Amino acid sequence: MNPGIAQHPGAQGKINLRLLFSSHSSREHGVSTGAYFSRPLKKAFKNNFQCVVASLLVALVVIFVGLILDRVNAAAFRLPGGEWELSAVPKVGWDVSPSNQTALPLVIFAAGCIIVIPFFLSTLLLVERNRNVDQLESREARLLEVSERLNLALDANRCGIWEVVLGTENFVWDLRMHQLYGLPFSSSFVDDKAWLSCVHPEDRSTSVSFIKTFARVGDTGASVRRILLPDGQTRFVRSVGKLHETRDGERKVIGIAFDVTEDALMTAELKSAKDEAVAKNVELEIAKNRIEHNSLHDPLTSLANRRKLDLALEDLTLNSRSEPQTFAILHIDLDRFKDINDTLGHAAGDAMLVHVSKILADSIRRGDIVARIGGDEFVIVAIGASEPANMAALANRIIAETRQPIDFQGFSCRCGVSIGIAQAIGGDIDAHKVLINADIALYRAKNLGRNRYEFFSQNLQAEVINNKRTADAILAGIDNGEFTAWYQPQFCARTMELTGVEALVRWNHPTRGLLTPDQFLRIADDLNVVQQLDRVVLETALKDKMRWAARGVVVPKISVNVSSRRLHDEGLIETLTGLQIVPGEISFELVESIFLDESEDIVSHNLERIKALGIDIEIDDFGTGHTSIVSLLKTKPKRLKIDRQLVMPILTSLKERALVRSIIEIARSLDIETVAEGVETLEHAARLRALGCDVLQGYAFGRPLSFENFTEAATAATWRLAS
Repeated sequence: MNPGIAQHPGAQGKINLRLLFSSHSSREHGVSTGAYFSRPLKKAFKNNFQCVVASLLVALVVIFVGLILDRVNAAAFRLPGGEWELSAVPKVGWDVSPSNQTALPLVIFAAGCIIVIPFFLSTLLLVERNRNVDQLESREARLLEVSERLNLALDANRCGIWEVVLGTENFVWDLRMHQLYGLPFSSSFVDDKAWLSCVHPEDRSTSVSFIKTFARVGDTGASVRRILLPDGQTRFVRSVGKLHETRDGERKVIGIAFDVTEDALMTAELKSAKDEAVAKNVELEIAKNRIEHNSLHDPLTSLANRRKLDLALEDLTLNSRSEPQTFAILHIDLDRFKDINDTLGHAAGDAMLVHVSKILADSIRRGDIVARIGGDEFVIVAIGASEPANMAALANRIIAETRQPIDFQGFSCRCGVSIGIAQAIGGDIDAHKVLINADIALYRAKNLGRNRYEFFSQNLQAEVINNKRTADAILAGIDNGEFTAWYQPQFCARTMELTGVEALVRWNHPTRGLLTPDQFLRIADDLNVVQQLDRVVLETALKDKMRWAARGVVVPKISVNVSSRRLHDEGLIETLTGLQIVPGEISFELVESIFLDESEDIVSHNLERIKALGIDIEIDDFGTGHTSIVSLLKTKPKRLKIDRQLVMPILTSLKERALVRSIIEIARSLDIETVAEGVETLEHAARLRALGCDVLQGYAFGRPLSFENFTEAATAATWRLAS
């Protein structure tokens, strides 16, 4: 039988089977079945799965029909040969039921299992296969995308990929690695000699040891090396690698390399800038320390300066508020230091200051402070010093060592020191006030003769307070016109006629009454106002002389004291010119404190101008101060006054009398008049007249008088004259 299947266009709800029977069938009562699909049937199925299902259904129908036909043949209902068209419509069964009709469902079920189960499994496998294929394709696409992105990133950063199997010397490089090293691309291995030849000689050893640093799987490492390119340029390349173990156990290092030249150069520049900044910071720190040191130390002696001393005193003050403190302050001032500067120059003075600073530094204990606070002033702060005897011993040692001369360029230099000492014991101490107390004691030491020390005391403080009040009163008195001139007469030794007066300053104190110069002149000198008092006396004397003339009192000459500071005044001559002094009527007495032997140019100039104005020059206190024969020749005074200390003993001492005689004879030989001060008795007057003195002045003839009293005495001619 040669079966065929066709679907007629008009068939609905049934399948037409074309059965071809042949007399040459292999079975006598069998039937051969076959099935095929017409083209319209194939087009009805849209995919493979539908085709499979449809084929299964058709196959089941064919098998079912074949079984029926085979059963018909078995029933001796033989069909003739030829083509038959059979329409199988098994909706309600057949009219004739075969004897084995009950076995038919089992056969159909078995056939269905044989066909459906493999078909179902193959369908599942096919679906799974399609899903796996889709996943693989998706993964492949993603992998391709990642690979492309990686290549783009590597290209953008010019990163090359390299790998090397540990224990070998062969590297695998990609194209970018060759480009980094400036080598032509080669797909073969790159041995270490090839790439090391491109490495800077100084970096080759570190490059070789770089691979050896990888020991365990997962180890990572990085290095930077310099590459010498064929064109002579240098490129910095950074390599980063990681040790990896393949599935077959091979250990290899895989990594990348990229150009870091710009970063390396920038890093080098930054490092250079950092090193330069560090160097500058070091210089600034050194300069800062130097500036701070200089701000706290004296540049000449390297001792602490006034600022550092103030800081130390502030610390002592603060510490004393929390616990009791004990310390002493020695204020030291060099005696006659100005003489060294004036005679040998400031270099000699500096040498002396350095010498004294070493003495002081060697004299203190650890923890003590020694500072230079002025030109020739030093301060020692002795911490813990409580015994006055120890401070006295320290002061004596400093005085003794400073007194020793030093050699300066062949000249012997020496000076003395005066020291004021103040101690502080207890709590809540003002250390700056202790320094003031030491300064007060120093002032006392200088007034008592210098080259000595004095301790501060409460009596000394009371004296200082009194001096301060006096100083304030002096300044107020000058402003209020409280100072005036009193006059002591001077007489010719031969005729006993009035030859002139000496104008002496007096202070009409508002509460203390009339004060003489010994009560205020020293303080006025400290205040640097003596020249103002000199001017007050001179102007008052000129006015009084005019008043005397108006009253008919003749005063031939008025002598006025002039201080050293007044002679240094550059405006002195201009002031005197404005006073319109009549030549010969005024005489300036130069006090003994003026160094006429070594006077400055301004002093010499002013003296010459003073004499040119018709003002006579007198040397006061001759024989006791600094005036010498040389100064007499240089100054050429009109008169010299013999000090009262030389006049008083002439009645009892032959030596003093001979000395006075010598002074008078020297003055006469130089055509200089002599005036004897301190003539207390008529016997003194007679003796001085016999010695050849020209003018006499003293209590024997009259005390200093006010203008009114002097006018009254001169008018009444009540002078006490010596016979």
